[in-house]
Amino acid sequence: MVVLHVKSSTSSSSPSPSPPEVEEEMEFLYECAATAAVADVAAALAGTAGLQARVLSLCRRLRERCPSGELERALSEAEAYASKVQVRHNKFVSPRALREHIKNIEKTAANALPDTSEALCPQHPKSDEKRDSIQLWWAGKELAMDKKLSDYIGVNDKTKIVIRLSLPTSL
Repeated sequence: MVVLHVKSSTSSSSPSPSPPEVEEEMEFLYECAATAAVADVAAALAGTAGLQARVLSLCRRLRERCPSGELERALSEAEAYASKVQVRHNKFVSPRALREHIKNIEKTAANALPDTSEALCPQHPKSDEKRDSIQLWWAGKELAMDKKLSDYIGVNDKTKIVIRLSLPTSL
């Protein structure tokens, strides 16, 4: 299995200036076969990156109005799981676990905070549109969606590469 060290930034494409702490780089590890289609890998990476961004966004928004206790613990666990530290420890991030953390945060926030509706609503409604136009970059080349990963990295299944996830500038 090929290990992909995925790097992407969470900068929003909105015209309003965002504070520097909102624009952080996300990283995670993903494992796939060398013969996998680039389009399939891109879809999986986009989904995982979207879930990771959602977890970190929820943690950031709820942290400021969070009373200590169970919600604080749920936010800390989710933030630790979705952080870049997982890459240093060679731990893969699972979309299923990210979804579970989101559900846990939403459930705990609904019990702990009286007005959670605006804090829990997603900020990026165009995620499906972004997913269709995602680009993968490796070694200074954009990976074509109609090719296989092995066309770029070879058939060796013991490869670890760093891939950059990016959105086209037209969005």
